[in-house]
Formats: sequence, structure tokens, C-alpha cells
Amino acid sequence: MKNSLLAIIMLFSTFAFGQEDSAETPKIAVKVPKGETIILKGISIKFMEVVEDSRCPEGLDCIWAGRAIVKAKVTTNGKSEEKLLTFGEVRPGEEKNTNLYSSATFAINGLSLKPYPTTESVGNINSYVLLVCEEKNK
Repeated sequence: MKNSLLAIIMLFSTFAFGQEDSAETPKIAVKVPKGETIILKGISIKFMEVVEDSRCPEGLDCIWAGRAIVKAKVTTNGKSEEKLLTFGEVRPGEEKNTNLYSSATFAINGLSLKPYPTTESVGNINSYVLLVCEEKNK
């Protein structure tokens, strides 16, 4: 009887302690190929160009990790605005920006620029894809 009671207490205590950790909600990315436009939540997003891609290629040791700067055109309610998104490191005095659109209820942010350069692809990437996602504002 004592063993059964001990087993039940241990079982319930694992449920109680297991509830404390909260899992982060995964982000679902939408791909925007270079030169194309998508519509997300009524917001039109066009991936115009890659202004800079100085990210350190995979497999190399670089002094600076580098960054990618992307220009996108965001159209909402008939108004267009060009945005520069920065992925990776920023230089002193610069601000990192990944926000494309913000409202009271949600935001659309850039997640990353794909593909990440490799030693073989440096200067040879022709098919860039911008990954964006919608996030709820708290």
C-alpha cells in the first residue's frame, strides 16, 4: 500500500513540475522570392533587391560575421513605403531593423535572407528568398 501511495505521489508531482516550462510558439515563415510580391494579412510586400550581402560564408572564420541588407516595398491602404531590413551584425551607430509593418494587433517582420553564403556560392547567388512572418503584438 505504501509503495502504491508513493508511486501516485511521484506521478502527480511530475505533472505539477512539468507545467512550469512554457514552449515558445514556432514562427511560420512565408517565402518572398526576389522580385516577387506576396500579400499577407492584406499587406503587399515586394522583395525588391539585396543591397548588401557581406555575411561570412559557412565554413570560414571571419573577423566580422557580416550582414545582409534587403530593400522591400510595403503597400497598405494604397500607400507604398520602401523599407531596408538588416540581418546579422550592425556597425556602431546603426540600428538593426527587421520590421516591415506594424499595427496595434500584429506586425510583419523579416526573419532572414536565404540562402546563406557558402565558400562556393560567394558572389554567385542568383535566387535570394526573403523569409517573413506575422507576429501578434502583446
